[in-house]
Amino acid sequence: MNRIFFFIAALLLCGACTSRPEGFVIRGNFPGLQDGMLVTLRSMEGEAILATDTIQDGKFELQGVTASPQYCNLLISSNTSSPHMGKMVNIYMFLDNSELTVNTAHFDSLQFIHPFVAETAESKARVEGGPLQREYYEYRDALMPLLLAASEVNIASATLNMQENQYTTEEFNNRFDELYPKKLAAEAAIDAAKMEFIRQHPQSPVSLFIAEGLLNTTFTRTPEEIKELTRIAKQIEDSVRRPRVLKMAEIASILYKGASYKDIELTNPTGETVKLSQYILPDHYTLVDFWASWCGPCRWAIPKVEQIYEHSPKDRLTVISVSFDQKKTDWETAMKEEAMPWTQLWTGNRDQVTAAQRAYNISGIPRLMLIAPDGKIVFSGNDANALRVTVEEYLEK
Repeated sequence: MNRIFFFIAALLLCGACTSRPEGFVIRGNFPGLQDGMLVTLRSMEGEAILATDTIQDGKFELQGVTASPQYCNLLISSNTSSPHMGKMVNIYMFLDNSELTVNTAHFDSLQFIHPFVAETAESKARVEGGPLQREYYEYRDALMPLLLAASEVNIASATLNMQENQYTTEEFNNRFDELYPKKLAAEAAIDAAKMEFIRQHPQSPVSLFIAEGLLNTTFTRTPEEIKELTRIAKQIEDSVRRPRVLKMAEIASILYKGASYKDIELTNPTGETVKLSQYILPDHYTLVDFWASWCGPCRWAIPKVEQIYEHSPKDRLTVISVSFDQKKTDWETAMKEEAMPWTQLWTGNRDQVTAAQRAYNISGIPRLMLIAPDGKIVFSGNDANALRVTVEEYLEK
């Protein structure tokens, strides 16, 4: 009887141990930490605060549970009464349910790094503990020189755009034409490095995080790449991110690089229901501009589209603008203001809006597309200058 009792008790004890959720513990104990400083762990994938602590005896300890490995920001503030006052520093990390330690030479060696430059900023701190952190730093080390090279091109492009009014149209276009191939080459190198990391780490949650970013933009991945990413994603243990990535891969498998355009119903200026295919002419390239009157970047792009329209042979290029305005009067007013001399269409009801968004996975505008004579989408993006270069390349063929 005693043996049975102890056996049952042992089973219950083991069951209790295994059912207890295991979480993360992040510890820091390095020079410069002062009692009263506030430490906050914030997710970069949802802005949720995951844990907080106050420095005591020159150290901190954060505890919690993450349902899925995620990219996070660890902030340390020297002013607890107002985190936005005094000195604030931060450390980017990839969090999982492990025991982690933050190491750095001194608190004063750290600085606040804005999320926009986090990928290329040199970190004076290192988070250690578990294989995931090593893989994350391996990924950062592999990408860093490529990201820095791309950053130089992006800064040059941004500077050129800000100074556009200082150049004639021809001068600006020539300068952009010099930069754009460098931008494409830098992006291709980063893309290839990400794919290579995923291939080398087919079981890593970091690879799943990277795959999510690669699948986020439609009409950029080949069917073969999408199949490869899908296969790898299926074998990575992550009950939160994996279903999300597989859903993105499902969408990407329809909206892949070189996919044919999807026909959608729209409304013309006289209120009639029409189809996009009615305006896709044989032997023509078709430029489609999804826009709205309230969208500043959309209005900025219209003169660029007009430049393309005016400098392209009309027997080879058709231009169509599709408005997402909710009110017809807003659309009509903007059409008069912009005086666009090409076909104007409108998503005149909720069903048409939804269909257009789903057909091309449109989450933001402007969305500029170029459809080749065979119906394949050869450009999809929001950069009107890049679209111009693409149109010129195809029309020269």
